[in-house]
Amino acid sequence: MAELLVKRVEIVEGLVLEFNDRSNRYFGDYHRILIEIDALVDAGDGPIRLRYQRPLKRMGVCSSNAGHETELLIEQFLATTGSYMRESGFTQKLLKSVKRPGQRLWKLLT
Repeated sequence: MAELLVKRVEIVEGLVLEFNDRSNRYFGDYHRILIEIDALVDAGDGPIRLRYQRPLKRMGVCSSNAGHETELLIEQFLATTGSYMRESGFTQKLLKSVKRPGQRLWKLLT
């Protein structure tokens, strides 16, 4: 499965989210919608890339609705989690949490 950048959103200065489509057809006309989320975070000495470990998923989507369902999943994520990410100091908290042992929500990509 190749990644396809679907949407890029600047949440706040120094934090950009990229939504990558890794959907696939799994049976007949039905698809598994799978959106992986990367965060580009300005860490002071250059940007770092993090991968959110809970991809957005939806099963049993017919071909004619795949684009709409993809957009809907992204918009729902931005409406809920995006508002939290816009809070003051979120970027600094995120960078600290990535360094904490046992943290499993964000993975540092190299």
